[in-house]
Amino acid sequence: MSDHRRVDPVASGCCYVVTSVNERMPESLDDFMMRPVVAVAIASDHQVVTIHGSVRPNGDSITVYEKDRGGVGKDVRTWRIQQQNGRFEAVQDALY
Repeated sequence: MSDHRRVDPVASGCCYVVTSVNERMPESLDDFMMRPVVAVAIASDHQVVTIHGSVRPNGDSITVYEKDRGGVGKDVRTWRIQQQNGRFEAVQDALY
């Protein structure tokens, strides 16, 4: 059984701004691909959250498969991250 207590709740459909990837400011999508498991800090007007998971390139964006135990375990959510207006933005992607 997955342990969702370790996963922060997020606002559905809300756009989050990426503030760091593995504790560094990203300069390109390649920065998200440096490790098999990434830690991506994201912020909205109301919260700051760090998501952990595996990453897959997806054209002009990447997909982060957020996991339930610090980057390993069962998938919790998927996120689409792309560069927009000089910054990286993360939006939760619906699986279905």
